[in-house]
Amino acid sequence: MDPDATGHAAPRSGVRLQPGKRSLRKEWPMAWVEKHGRTWRVRYWKDDGTAGSVPGFLTHDDARDHAVTIQDRRILQPPARTVQADAPLAPAVITPTEGAAAGLCFADWLETWWETIDIGDNTLAQYKSLTKNHLIPRWGAVPLTDISPSQVQVWVKDLYTTHTPSTVSAIRKLLALILTDAVEEGLLTTNPVRKRNRGRTRSHDPAQEKIWADEHEVRAIASRVLQLASPNQALLVITAAYTGMRWGELAGLRRENCHLNGSQPRLVINPQSGALHEINGRLTYGPPKTPASARNITLPTFLAELLANELKRHRHAHIFTSINGKHLRRSCFGRRTWAPAVNGITLADGTVWKPLKPGLTFHGLRHSHKTWLIEDGLPDVVQARRLGHRMDRDIDDIYSHVATALNDKLLGALSARWNRSLTPPSG
Repeated sequence: MDPDATGHAAPRSGVRLQPGKRSLRKEWPMAWVEKHGRTWRVRYWKDDGTAGSVPGFLTHDDARDHAVTIQDRRILQPPARTVQADAPLAPAVITPTEGAAAGLCFADWLETWWETIDIGDNTLAQYKSLTKNHLIPRWGAVPLTDISPSQVQVWVKDLYTTHTPSTVSAIRKLLALILTDAVEEGLLTTNPVRKRNRGRTRSHDPAQEKIWADEHEVRAIASRVLQLASPNQALLVITAAYTGMRWGELAGLRRENCHLNGSQPRLVINPQSGALHEINGRLTYGPPKTPASARNITLPTFLAELLANELKRHRHAHIFTSINGKHLRRSCFGRRTWAPAVNGITLADGTVWKPLKPGLTFHGLRHSHKTWLIEDGLPDVVQARRLGHRMDRDIDDIYSHVATALNDKLLGALSARWNRSLTPPSG
């Protein structure tokens, strides 16, 4: 249904939704729709006379439908029971949250919550997406104190019918985080997002085994990437598998961070600008995922030589590029190059590539590297240092005394794998 001339929604029920006048706030619970930047939001009068807001709707119709939901919910609320002047009053039951959270809806608390958190840009973008697409549509207009464990459980159960377990887990964890902070703020006494302890639980399902590739499969994938894209991107695959670097660290790797000469060639992940971040289509240099991710990654001789030759071949500031010499974008590389290389494709000339490693993701190369380290008998501390995982300080101090010997073992094992990959696998 079209909005009226002022942009305010007129619901299907015939009840007109419009900005409430001060004199009407008590007897006429109003809700209306407003343009808010590139999106729409629903505004409504709360019980305390202030205006509440539910933002993040992509279209006017979505916002209007939510406004109708708010309107209908409040109109159908039973009127307060009147008490005769001489009738005795029942004893008042005061809860810790009464007054602090009375009438405060989830969306109102969320606006405050955004101002309290300190997280990276990627995490913030993910949180914004989850709240806009999942949390706000369901819980935006609901008072915090009205969110019950059973409601949350039913909602989460329904999410599993349309979303992957990992997505549902992320949604549930974010809701739990937001409401945990509401408890700490004194707005709730307990968090309604609770651990499942009855019935069938997905946590008891067998964990899906992570897909990884051996050295022969990595070389075969790189060979296909060479044909689909370029030698540069084939080297990207090899570097990922033999260093365990994340996508953002590889896409953001620049010349000044490559120290390929001398007795110990290495790549340096800068703590301030060691990763390329892609947020809402915009590329920026920034810190790697965690403080421990800022590290030096030693290289086996063969990989240092391959990278040195690549730097001679082109003059770009960043090491790995698109075919046109631009920054790599994960989605483009994954769709055009990675997916057909690992999952198979029929080429334009009719050549059929059978699947090499169905389901393997680019991040799976990082898991492959860790699996190789385990197979080659490298201790946990070496794995953590190599992959940029946080370690206990005492363990790190002990490692520093044997770092040279363990690093030699690590590089020797990687070189042996590379040499094995040069000959076809037996059997």
